[in-house]
Amino acid sequence: MNITEALAKVKYVADSTGKKTDVIVPVEVWQELLASWQQLVEQLEDKEDTALFKHWLHQKESGAGQTIPLDDLERELIEDGLL
Repeated sequence: MNITEALAKVKYVADSTGKKTDVIVPVEVWQELLASWQQLVEQLEDKEDTALFKHWLHQKESGAGQTIPLDDLERELIEDGLL
């Protein structure tokens, strides 16, 4: 579903002056929007991760990159709650 199709299914609530105050979004549209937003976030995170890795490789090639022993990395990841 594209954005035009999603917007066609949305209903607006207006106050007594006709000003739009709220939006009613069908559940299936909302779920599709959430899924597409999650996918977008993942794509952006992947691009960011790739850029960080390329930057690190460039630094490593120029002699400015730092490395740490695998045991230290594992300890840091455990301390950060990532492992």
